[in-house]
Amino acid sequence: MIVVVTSEDIRRIAHGLGLSAPELLRALDFYVLPEGRGVPDGLRGIPRPATEEGLAIVALRKLEDGSCVFLHENACLIYDIRPSVCTAFPFVFRDEGDHFTWELHARHDICPGLGAGPVLDNDTLVQLTVPAVWEMELYQRDVEVWNLREDRPTALGFLEFILSRT
Repeated sequence: MIVVVTSEDIRRIAHGLGLSAPELLRALDFYVLPEGRGVPDGLRGIPRPATEEGLAIVALRKLEDGSCVFLHENACLIYDIRPSVCTAFPFVFRDEGDHFTWELHARHDICPGLGAGPVLDNDTLVQLTVPAVWEMELYQRDVEVWNLREDRPTALGFLEFILSRT
């Protein structure tokens, strides 16, 4: 499982930790899918910026043991500025044009709080949905602009572009 990030997530983490684009590059991975391989179901619809290696899905870096670079002793080091998908987990939200939908993430089984707290009502789910969908739509626009304007794209260049759009 990878934790994808949006433009807002990238800016929030960079500003919250005081990271420059090169420093931020050490905390992110750019996953490029091999030629001819389809996009996995859970990553369909995720914008993919152009990089020197090809179109990539941008996500928080994983350590050798598979854990998130910002996870230490089972605690999130960036909890207050965590990516929107972390805030929404174990839910996945979609804008269907005239309404929002939500479902459980395919890996909802790893959520220790699922089923332990109060049942979320519709208003609470809408409060989670709107920012998550808005951030993904903004990211989609940023990636489209980047992919159209760059003839020599790089992962670092993409981060600099995102950080310049504050």
